[in-house]
Amino acid sequence: MEPPRVQRLRKKSVTVLINGISSNSFSYQVPESQIERPEGFQGSSKDAFVRDESKELEKEKSFRQMGELFLYHKHKHKPTQDKQQTGDIKGPREGSEVGADEVCMFPNREGYRTDFLGIDYPMPTLGDSIKDKASHLIDKPDEIELKYNHFSVVQNKERKQCFFTACNIDGNQSRNIKRAGNWVIDGRIPREDQLGNEAYADNDIDKGHMVRRLDPAWGSSAQLGSSDTFVYTNAAMQHANLNQKEWLELENHVLSSAQGQKMTVLTGPVFSDSDRTFTNHGRINPPTQIPEKFWKVVVWNDKKTNELKGAAFVLSQSDILDRDGSISREGFEPGRFSVYQVPIQQLEDMTDLHFAPVNDITDQACKLSLADGYQPQGL
Repeated sequence: MEPPRVQRLRKKSVTVLINGISSNSFSYQVPESQIERPEGFQGSSKDAFVRDESKELEKEKSFRQMGELFLYHKHKHKPTQDKQQTGDIKGPREGSEVGADEVCMFPNREGYRTDFLGIDYPMPTLGDSIKDKASHLIDKPDEIELKYNHFSVVQNKERKQCFFTACNIDGNQSRNIKRAGNWVIDGRIPREDQLGNEAYADNDIDKGHMVRRLDPAWGSSAQLGSSDTFVYTNAAMQHANLNQKEWLELENHVLSSAQGQKMTVLTGPVFSDSDRTFTNHGRINPPTQIPEKFWKVVVWNDKKTNELKGAAFVLSQSDILDRDGSISREGFEPGRFSVYQVPIQQLEDMTDLHFAPVNDITDQACKLSLADGYQPQGL
């Protein structure tokens, strides 16, 4: 009579599937002692062919991630029907100590409409000093416009933040959408052209929305407009004390001014060679620079005169950054940051962005004060 162990071995089998045919006729007996297990395997013979990812070799992990990136850039990731409506498409993960960011493709987005105000108003053009710094779409190398729901973005690949955002606001259809969304990477341009969570973890730098979350939240696709703003191409490094105070006050006034009418709002950082370098404790490599100023241009159609009018604003966070010991720079006296209303031509000189002509309501730069809630003049 066979020993009990031999009897158990005879009962163990592996079912083989060949060309869609599954049958015990292909079964054979494998002693446990002959089963080869991956390094670090912990489990029974039933789990012999299950990968234990916690024990994978680092080289194997890197190889698998490279494969994911290759498939991703070749558009092997096909969204499901419901994912197409939100753009929330998970892509490859890139490991970092602060976690991996999701990647989205944002399909079927119309983007910024130049005819939105009834009179054509195109997006700004890049001047000669910056036009070669724009990030190009991977699948459309001749294009630089990233289209979202009711707004578009043009990205600066060197500073890894946007040159500008351009948003259509319809005050007649605005909806107060509940805040919902996770910050994601835009998969249509290279990952290295964007700052992810590695820039914003463990510091007082906010993911400052350039397109405010509620600005594109109008019409039947209001929820999509709101959620689309949670993309890193729409974020710029703003100190929390600016993002949550003066900048917010100006945004509130602009949005309230749009009630009952259509407006176009353009927003972006002012990039300067003198901006301070920032690595966030070595997480950003190569390092980037923190913008010390941000701008906003508001354009609307004056129905009385049937002409486009516009106003430009510049907000500075340089003094705030000086007071933050973790990102300080010598040579500045601490003081209050400032909010200015400036002629659009002056903004062009600061940014080398060129705006379509409008009737500028601002003749000369003026400082806006906290006393009147930073309310712009003439808007």
